[in-house]
Amino acid sequence: MRILVFTTLFPNAAAPTHGVFVENRLRAYLEKYDADIRVVAPVPWFPFSQGVFGRYAVFARAPEQEVRDGVPVYHPRYALAPKIGMRRAPYSLAATLRRTLEEFRDDGWTPDLIDAHYLYPDGVAAASVARESNTPLALTARGSDVSHIPDFSEPRARILNAVVEADAVITVADALKSRLVELGAPADKITTLRNGVDLETFRPLDRERIRRVMDLSGPVVASVGHLIERKGHHLVIDALADIPDATLLIAGDGEERRALNAQAKRLGLSDRVRFLGAVPHEALSDIYNAADALVLASSREGWPNVLLEAMACGAPCVATNVWGNAEVISSPAAGALAPERSAGAIAGAVKGLLAAPPRRNAVRAHAEAHSWNETVYGMHGIFSELAGKAKRGRRIASTPIRTNFNGQPKLIVTVDTEEIFDWSDFSTGAFSLAAPDDIDGFQSLCEQMGARPLYFMTYPLLKSPNVACYYWAKADRGLADCGLHMHPWVTPPDEALTGEYYSYQKNYPATVRREKKHALADAYKSVFGRRASAHRAGRYGVARDSYPMLAEIGVRYDFSPSAGFDFSSTGGGDFTGYSNFPYRIVTPDGAVDVSPVTGARAIRHTQRFLSQETAPPGFAAPRRRPFTEPARLTPEGTSLDTLMALTRRLIADKTPVLTFTLHSTSLTKGANPYAPDAAGVDRILTVTRDYLSWFQNTVGGSFISLDELGALYNDRKDIAA
Repeated sequence: MRILVFTTLFPNAAAPTHGVFVENRLRAYLEKYDADIRVVAPVPWFPFSQGVFGRYAVFARAPEQEVRDGVPVYHPRYALAPKIGMRRAPYSLAATLRRTLEEFRDDGWTPDLIDAHYLYPDGVAAASVARESNTPLALTARGSDVSHIPDFSEPRARILNAVVEADAVITVADALKSRLVELGAPADKITTLRNGVDLETFRPLDRERIRRVMDLSGPVVASVGHLIERKGHHLVIDALADIPDATLLIAGDGEERRALNAQAKRLGLSDRVRFLGAVPHEALSDIYNAADALVLASSREGWPNVLLEAMACGAPCVATNVWGNAEVISSPAAGALAPERSAGAIAGAVKGLLAAPPRRNAVRAHAEAHSWNETVYGMHGIFSELAGKAKRGRRIASTPIRTNFNGQPKLIVTVDTEEIFDWSDFSTGAFSLAAPDDIDGFQSLCEQMGARPLYFMTYPLLKSPNVACYYWAKADRGLADCGLHMHPWVTPPDEALTGEYYSYQKNYPATVRREKKHALADAYKSVFGRRASAHRAGRYGVARDSYPMLAEIGVRYDFSPSAGFDFSSTGGGDFTGYSNFPYRIVTPDGAVDVSPVTGARAIRHTQRFLSQETAPPGFAAPRRRPFTEPARLTPEGTSLDTLMALTRRLIADKTPVLTFTLHSTSLTKGANPYAPDAAGVDRILTVTRDYLSWFQNTVGGSFISLDELGALYNDRKDIAA
């Protein structure tokens, strides 16, 4: 298994304690499992390494590449501009990762998955590159990327988008998972895997000897972490004034050092507060062993390793009751939670702990229940599943279908034939059915024009004798073709997976998806007496691994991708880079020919369409085209002028088959937003009539049926039975 770990939170020779918790998890994983791992840990670019430049100089001193515990670690530089840096950082990091990944591939190394840590900006950048490269992605949320950064609207939207796009999300505390779900993330793809503790590095030592060497006596309290406001060292110093005879050890360095020193002097505590500076991670064991209690006064935390490390050395802890802290201090043996984040509350909790301390071996036992084993096993399960997905995906290749474009444009008319439901709510599965004769006006129009529409039918329609009989009669008389249209929320088996994310069938577990496809196919066969050969995924929710399932149920023609459109922000596919040309996917159960819903992107607020043919037909990476907007050939919300402009673009690109599409509910007044009333239905029919007439009489185009499409696509006789 090849794993690319991507994070800006990772130690390097110049900053050996930076992001050590990510390295610790990786080290624990490699102790149990073999994997070919490369770490890409970018650092901000800075030209000067002299100490006068502070933390920026540390960036400059980081090596370009190093090996840590046998793992190659790369530190490419990325631009991080002052003030606007965090807004632009996802773009800069994505460019850096993209460039590094290309270098790896040039060397013959392609990852099976990306394991990215910290949701913003790192996870957002990784999601972008993973989508482009079709690489499975696991994200790990660690703390303020959930507890603080989503307080800002733009990062929040981008974080949610990344979580939706990821194949798996790990949180280091249940509190972080709950918050992500509150923000709108799909709960079932999020797994809590708490950080463990290295029980060998952090263990009880000769406490009395350590205290003698450090010249300590009386109660000793430790506060460990970067010297920044949110870690709350200032509150611990204030609390110390109310803890007689206690010594406070502060391990860490940072921007608050001078202010904290001044605070200790002002309170007359200089002789009881020791600033130890940055302490190597392994050396913290002596501090924990010397301490009677560790205090963590943070305003926010994910799953703070420092608590478990102290407990593993026998030191009980006091912490603010925020985020994951309560999940670590979950019993009296672990210590106590301060009822509020204030110096007084912290002092009270520390004094209570010092007055009746738990036995240090009991504290150690609490930490032993949090080894890395459970986390590592969970990681391996997720990574194995994603690596398998990558391998399956690489086996599902597409090849262009060669057609003879003779200069006469061809068009197939398709209809997403569905139940009536609330398009803004995917939580209930409530629906009703339109009267079948609502379709009569449209069907008659197609017959007059010589077009044979292709109706993609959902499960509720197929199970309604009245509705199913109407479409069977049209197909039996050769006036229409029919196929499958899966709305997963109304297709059995029923699953407790609701919300917009699960309106896309591709987001269901593979076993459930397969069952739903078989249920839909069986319902179709019971009506028409044969298997359906055509399919369109509801809401265009198709994925690469859908095609073997489609071939398995007899589908030979798929019309799911929507060229030029991006649905990834809500969990759907990103088809911005897709060609409008057809392509073929060969599976063990037969070939599936894919005809994208033809579309393109126009310069915003104009009818100047750009060519969509920037990549070969088939699966394609997303393509960013700023200041453009997509359109497809549909009478729904699209003017006749726009339809004609798009058609001219498609013809100029020599698109073999154009797809005109609409929803059946647009022909029933009040059934969807495109047809709020009778006038809306009339508009749909008028635009349809005018466009089909223009296409046939002015452009000189012809209409094509499903059978004729099959003949055009190389007469499939030698491909599938």
